[in-house]
Amino acid sequence: MVQTLNKRSFSIVSVVVTLALALLTIVQCAWVWKTYNDNVDSFQRRVQSATYRTIYKSFRNSDLPGTSLSRNIYIDLTDFATWFEPYLKELEVYQPYYLEVINHTLGDKVMMRSGNTDWLFTPWTFETQIDDRGMFSLRLTISVPRREMLGDMWLLILSSVVMVAVLAASFIYLRRTLFRYRSLEEMRRNLTHNITHELKTPISVARVATDALINFPEDNTPEREERYLRIIDAQLAQLADMVQHILDSSLSEEAMPLSVEDVEFLPLLQKIAEQARTRGGARVSVEVECDEATRLHCDRFHISNTLSTIVDNSLKYSTGELHIVLHCAQEGDITIISVCDNGPGIAPHHLPHIFEKFYRIPSGDRHEVRGNGLGLYYARSVAERHGGTIGAKSSPNEGTTIIIRLPSDGTK
Repeated sequence: MVQTLNKRSFSIVSVVVTLALALLTIVQCAWVWKTYNDNVDSFQRRVQSATYRTIYKSFRNSDLPGTSLSRNIYIDLTDFATWFEPYLKELEVYQPYYLEVINHTLGDKVMMRSGNTDWLFTPWTFETQIDDRGMFSLRLTISVPRREMLGDMWLLILSSVVMVAVLAASFIYLRRTLFRYRSLEEMRRNLTHNITHELKTPISVARVATDALINFPEDNTPEREERYLRIIDAQLAQLADMVQHILDSSLSEEAMPLSVEDVEFLPLLQKIAEQARTRGGARVSVEVECDEATRLHCDRFHISNTLSTIVDNSLKYSTGELHIVLHCAQEGDITIISVCDNGPGIAPHHLPHIFEKFYRIPSGDRHEVRGNGLGLYYARSVAERHGGTIGAKSSPNEGTTIIIRLPSDGTK
């Protein structure tokens, strides 16, 4: 998957899954909405049925005194209610209602009223004719139990929400996983390029020095031989450091063995500071802040390598005058070690990723800035293996501070 997941296929997969999730969400919402509307329609049909049955029973038995239709119809809303309410209960409708009798010959004048509108919530109005000549109508306003309907649908709504939420979470996880796979492929490709470049340079320099010693023996002098041998030794040391970084990184993925001992921390920091001054030359100043009594139960080799790696990063990424502060202090049962520099700093969007494996901050075409993205990953592995944590504070052009917190008595 990592090899075949290019940018185009990643985009296609993301779009397809997004559309599928959106379509499923729409279908679920439409299904819930249709079920709700079907319940409302069913309620309204039951009310209409009860109304028709009551009109037939109540309003067609007698005359209506004082009207020209006295031989045809008699209207009494109290009598209407005695028939209407049992019909509603028979159809499982238990909602307050309000009745009005409308006279169309008098401009839709309300002739009679029954009920109280204060009890009506989410009302629905239904109007039907009472007499065959269309002169009188009954207007019924009744509360629609919308909340009760939604309450009865809670299992359906909950299952739909859970289904969409699970699929959305799965999609987010899938997309993040695919993105990590693609990022891992890019980082591995960059690692291959960087390691090839780093291996090629010291090998080339060592070969040139060796060639000069072998093919031009007439020019050899003790001083010249010593100089070339020192060049070869330096390049081989660089190769050894590089191989050691890779081995340490591989080891950190497994159960990193620790040789824990009681370490005096001031001499360890002073040694790292002296090495940094030697590598950086006159442009580099290193300050050590550590109490002579500070001791830490840790693996001397891995902790020393970790701090050397962090200091080496400061040297590599700084081109001007560089000031490094190595600080160590104990706060209760925790030892806090920090490496602070006044270098170029790190942009905020890179900062959360600098401890990830193979991650390197882009340096453009500056080939003198070498690395394989394993140093800080190794540092994080060492800190975690000791039961501690590692973090960074930085801003562009304001320097960087790497902070390691370790339990003073060793691993957890």
